Amino acid sequence: MKWRLAFVVITVLFLSSIELSAQQGTSEVSTDVAFTEAPTDVAFWVAYWGKPRVILFGPEEEAFNQNVHEILFPWNEHDGPLNPNTLDGNVQWLKDHPSDRFFIEGYASSRGELGYNLDLSKQRAAWVKQTLISKGIAENRIVLAVPWGQLLPVCPDLNDECWSKNRVVRFVYSPS
Repeated sequence: MKWRLAFVVITVLFLSSIELSAQQGTSEVSTDVAFTEAPTDVAFWVAYWGKPRVILFGPEEEAFNQNVHEILFPWNEHDGPLNPNTLDGNVQWLKDHPSDRFFIEGYASSRGELGYNLDLSKQRAAWVKQTLISKGIAENRIVLAVPWGQLLPVCPDLNDECWSKNRVVRFVYSPS
């Protein structure tokens, strides 16, 4: 029994060290270097975000997707969107449709380190959630505010134009 436990612990530690080494090799991005190539593992997400959303839950979800828009943020900021009028429009539409529930997803560009970007996207999602609540959206309508950091990019290129497209908060419909 002790040998089996020791084997499991050693295996987990070994696999964790391999995974951490792989992550450190691909996630450390210096903000001072100009990049010309994008990592190939993001091609799936670029194609995914380029397609129209699939409607699974009927006309309510379709109306949600057409009327609730993403919120853009400046570099390294979490509490001041670039498009505050869009946020106000989202609030008004959500007030007009009080039965719709949704997720809030925060994202960040690939500039900087993975952990920092994950924390920044968490702050963005939390800020949007608190702003919606302060403007009259019931907290129980927000299923979850989740950070994704730089993990699911819209644009794979490593330049200012693409980085700005990846600094967003998105809303995802949730059936009641």
